Amino acid sequence: MKPSTYLATAAASFLCGLQLASSAAVVDISASSAAKCVCSPPIGAFWFDVARGAADKEQQFVNSYFSVNDRLTPSCAVSPANTHDVAAIVRLLAKASCQFAVKSGGHGILTASSNIVKGVTIDLRAMRRVSLNKHSKTATVQPGAKWIEVYKYLDALGFAIPGGRAGDVGVGGLTTGGGNSFFAARYGFVCDNVKNFEVVLGCGKVVQANNVTNPDLFTALKGGSNNLGIVTKFDIVAFEQSDLWGGTAQYDKKTIPAQLKAFYDFTENVVKDPYGSLIFVWLYFPATKSLVIENLYEYTANLSGPVTTYPPPFKGFAPDSPVGPPISNTLRVTNLSSLTGELNSAANLSREFDIYKVNAFYEYASIEFQPLPRLFTDHSIERGGNVLGLDRYHDNNIIFLLDMAWNGTKYDAQIRSLADNVMGNLTTYLQGVGELKDFQYLNYAFQDQGPLGGYGKAALSKIKAASKKYDPEQVFQKLVLGGWKLATAGTGNKYTH
Repeated sequence: MKPSTYLATAAASFLCGLQLASSAAVVDISASSAAKCVCSPPIGAFWFDVARGAADKEQQFVNSYFSVNDRLTPSCAVSPANTHDVAAIVRLLAKASCQFAVKSGGHGILTASSNIVKGVTIDLRAMRRVSLNKHSKTATVQPGAKWIEVYKYLDALGFAIPGGRAGDVGVGGLTTGGGNSFFAARYGFVCDNVKNFEVVLGCGKVVQANNVTNPDLFTALKGGSNNLGIVTKFDIVAFEQSDLWGGTAQYDKKTIPAQLKAFYDFTENVVKDPYGSLIFVWLYFPATKSLVIENLYEYTANLSGPVTTYPPPFKGFAPDSPVGPPISNTLRVTNLSSLTGELNSAANLSREFDIYKVNAFYEYASIEFQPLPRLFTDHSIERGGNVLGLDRYHDNNIIFLLDMAWNGTKYDAQIRSLADNVMGNLTTYLQGVGELKDFQYLNYAFQDQGPLGGYGKAALSKIKAASKKYDPEQVFQKLVLGGWKLATAGTGNKYTH
């Protein structure tokens, strides 16, 4: 049966007679129960319905998620081809009071962050087009693209945009969660470089949000995550970029004291040379009881030819510094897609040392220190501001990330005990010396942390006001369960799922 014929005959049974583009799947919802959301027969590029036994597509979809926590089986999944499709799907789901999730790259680590069990998952991966207007220096990116796809396209044209540092991460979630990048010291957070958002609201209406049109929504989307609508297009500041210097460098744990001094100096002085970007990582592998230091360096000045000495921001880590030469490294002059492809996930780091899943209940634990200098926020303010709330702080700060991977849910309690011990001791220490900040980076936060509340009352009030204005029926609060919701922001019950 042709798609057009099916749509014509089935429209009468829909809750509202909405026609999707023929390349998209169609959702047929039962109004009697949100838990009974099911898909119609397949029409288009992607569809599966567990009850109908489409096991191959089901498994392909489930495995497309980065984290096991999000590898759930929804009642059905739909793959819109364009903004019109997304709007039609949202209208239909809202009309039916059907719970749904929205997937961009599927890189979230939390349970049901971009997937759902009893409901519909809107998979945006088919919407991953990238284009560049060289005259206006604007890249237009759809939400389903992964950053590696964006960079490969722009590399070939000699351009770049501020974006994710790991290539496998999706554009949509990272950008609406704030987004750190190799270019943050030059341009601010990824969200600060969005010129315009195209957004599907909870009523299915498509609007534009920029500093002239719907400016309150524009600001709230820069850190507001999935609370306001589905962004179907990002117009992002682009700039000319050739090859850059960077890669990873591994060191013995004996270098930690010198490394800490070098890290501090880098953070305090990056304002003098904002082309530098640094992540300082401690990797522990229980199988071998080994601790390795792995630094991620990037110098984003346009370069040509080999670099024989460490660029100025990294002099404190240079081979002739107290840190000494690395055990091994991948430092080189290359393009952005090569560097971000290398940093796809911390799990890849454990594979580098050939001790992945060997005789231990957890595979690795890593601690990351990332500079968060005031310079980032200064750029944000220059570009109109966001809702991250970092303008409250006038000093330089550090993002601390604890990352662990383990082999099965039976070890959850043990892992949680280890994590609580580390984070609890650190929190107590920082409180004692007056250096603990409320801000929590949403894209890293764990399910019982509260990143929205950590933005501060003033910033949170902007998101709440935008939510009430642009989503009066509260579709993205009541029907989209994943992520951090506004009703519990700052209350201590941080993750609502």
